[in-house]
Formats: sequence, C-alpha cells, structure tokens
Amino acid sequence: MHQNRLRSVPIGVRLAETLRDRIVRGSIPAGTHLVEDRVAEEFDVSRGPVRDALRILSIEQLIEPVGRRGLRVIGLGPDGVRDLYAVRRGLETVAVTEVCRARAEGGLGPLHRSVETMRGSTGDVDAFATSDLAFHRALYETSGNRRLLALWEQIEPLFACILAITNSIDGDLEPVVVDHSTLLEVIASGDERRAVDVLEKHLDGSRRRIITALEQVWAHSDGS
Repeated sequence: MHQNRLRSVPIGVRLAETLRDRIVRGSIPAGTHLVEDRVAEEFDVSRGPVRDALRILSIEQLIEPVGRRGLRVIGLGPDGVRDLYAVRRGLETVAVTEVCRARAEGGLGPLHRSVETMRGSTGDVDAFATSDLAFHRALYETSGNRRLLALWEQIEPLFACILAITNSIDGDLEPVVVDHSTLLEVIASGDERRAVDVLEKHLDGSRRRIITALEQVWAHSDGS
C-alpha cells in the first residue's frame, strides 16, 4: 500500500483492520470482553477511533454488546464462514445474472484484467487476494445495481482479511485462477443458468478451502 494511501485511511478503519485480523485468527478469542479504554491504551489512540473501529466490527458481527457498555467478541468459526458465504451466494447470484443479461462484452474489461492479474500473481498472496476481490467487486459494479454493490462493500473487508490469511496457507492458487477464468467465459457467453451453476460451485469450493485453512490457523492460535 502506498504511503499516501496509508495516510488517507482513517485511524478507526486501520484499527478495525488490526482487530479484525486478530479476531479472525483467534488470537483474540471468542468471549473476550473489549473495553474502549483498554483498546485505546494498547494502540495509543483516542477513544474516538476506537469507537469507530468497534462500530465496524459490530456491523460485521465479529463483536456484540454485552451489558450496558461492554462488548464481547463473537469470533468467526466454521458456522460464521458458512453464514458469510450464504449471504455472498445470494448477492453474487443476482450480480452474475444481471451481468449475463447485459451481455456487454466491452463492460467485462475489469473482469478480464482481474483474471490476468491473478494469473500473474500466484506467487504473491497479497496481490492475489487483491485481484481476487477486484474480480468480484467488478461483478457488482458491472451489474449496474448500486444496492448490490453497497451490500458487498459491507462484507468485503472481512473477506479481504480471510483471503489474506488463507492464501498464505494454500500453496496452490492456480485452481482459483482457473475457477475465475471459467466463470468469466460463461458470463461472456450470456448463459445465465450455467453461469450461476459455475458460480455456486466456485463459492462452495472457496468456502471449503477457507474453512480448512482457518481451522489450521485456529488450531495454532495463542487464543485457542
């Protein structure tokens, strides 16, 4: 990430990224109570950014209120991953269907570029995760449905965190490239039914791969 990009990201968002990573990894285990003052002290920030970060994590269902002022970590177990993918499956099925109906080949440029970037970055897990997410974001953008895109943006940071962790464990990313390439070919053909079928198989495989990888992380987590 470029230095100017780092400066432009609000402190609360950066703090949410750090806490999200720890929660997903299990180093902050489920059941942990988070206190604003303690978080602010640990990261040497004011309580304002802490509140912003905790608000983000609450929306993502990684933490929940307990009592009058406390917050408790929910965490992200296998069931949480399955729930996330159930939501994503619903959203992305609509997006893929809309893109197939548009049949605008010129509008598929961002999808093609994302696949090519993925193909050239299988040795760089961060770049690969970025291009993977760029592909799926492009689906929502190309669909033309702004509400779909807005809903995806609510869960995209959590998927970014998950991919960053799991891609570092999964040594062979080439099958993921093939999955995206195949999906793009079917979308370009305009075959809605087959595109949805390919999408569902891709997401099912991704869900299984991520749960397997995260279970390895959780098994070695200090918080387990």
